[in-house]
Amino acid sequence: MKKIFLISFLCISMIANAGITLSDSCRVSLLTCAPHDEIYARFGHSAIRICDPANELDLAYNYGIFDFSSSWFIPRFIHGATDYQLEPAPMIYFLNSYAARKSTVYEQILDLSQSEKQALFDALEINYLPENRIYRYNFVYDNCATRPYDMITKVLKTTPINNYYRRTTSYRAIIEEFVGRNNWQRFGIDILIGREADLPTVDIYALRAFPKYTANIIGGITLQNDTGSKPLVVESNVLCKFPPIVPSEKSLLNPNIICCLIMLLITLLSFSAWKKRKTLVWLDFLLFFVSGAIGIIIFYLMFVSSHPLVHQNYNLLWLNPLHFIFAFLLLKSSWRPALRYYALLSTFLTLAAIIVFVTRFQVMHPAFLPLMAIMLVRSILFFQENGRR
Repeated sequence: MKKIFLISFLCISMIANAGITLSDSCRVSLLTCAPHDEIYARFGHSAIRICDPANELDLAYNYGIFDFSSSWFIPRFIHGATDYQLEPAPMIYFLNSYAARKSTVYEQILDLSQSEKQALFDALEINYLPENRIYRYNFVYDNCATRPYDMITKVLKTTPINNYYRRTTSYRAIIEEFVGRNNWQRFGIDILIGREADLPTVDIYALRAFPKYTANIIGGITLQNDTGSKPLVVESNVLCKFPPIVPSEKSLLNPNIICCLIMLLITLLSFSAWKKRKTLVWLDFLLFFVSGAIGIIIFYLMFVSSHPLVHQNYNLLWLNPLHFIFAFLLLKSSWRPALRYYALLSTFLTLAAIIVFVTRFQVMHPAFLPLMAIMLVRSILFFQENGRR
């Protein structure tokens, strides 16, 4: 029922808002929402608020709307062809939705001239036209934080001077700030993003991709004109406040512990089988099948998808897509003597991956090292065991 009401409201407001002239009492704000537990909300959120009591207008323009149930959402997401859209919502609904998930909402009221407020409002309404509201989402270049920043700075008629300073950093360092390090979310991210994420190229303009830094950058802007300078933000408020969500890294089921336990178990099994001169075909099949399947995903992201930060991924050395084929071929005993040379290749590739890990040529999750050790041991043993025949 609420959804029907909201859709009806938006349709009516779209018609009603056309051609509105904002009053002198209108306030324009940047809204910043604190991170939440879901991976898609770990980095927070941004929106633009237009509040004009004289016109009975109080809307949050939100560029972060997407629909999990839309056709082919998962395949499109994997390919990097996810569509987001702009949607203005009554401020009370926007605020309540973030209060329900216990996310703090900050507001920065902007010192815009009347013509700048009107220009921003008109631009947002044009953006909300059916032919304009949908855009191709990009994690670091075009998202719910970059769009509000760009919309605000484009309407400024005075020269903005940015006083916000942060030392040059990398995308992986920023991701760690929001996601943490020793947890499964970060483990999965470190599998998928490559060396690009480690390059120290993230400047102020790039930082606007993250809502927290969008707010910091906007807060550091002064506007310069012939009569002097003034800060862009004239007032900051907390509209609803909750304790910050800190990434969990205290669980005993964290990646470092689990991967070390797996390494210990497989090492003991391998040593026992080696002493008894037995082969562990089922174990090799499982290891190479899983690593090969993950390698196929990495390969697809690197060479086919349009996602950022996933190219030059040296995890492909030890998570090789060819492992997937190797896993099925090793089930046939007659193939194993020939396959030992692929196992030798896997050994050298895994050693190369370990060198990348140790030198930090690409920053990898610490839990990858015991997994690479497993692949190294099983590749060497496969080469040795199948050379006996």
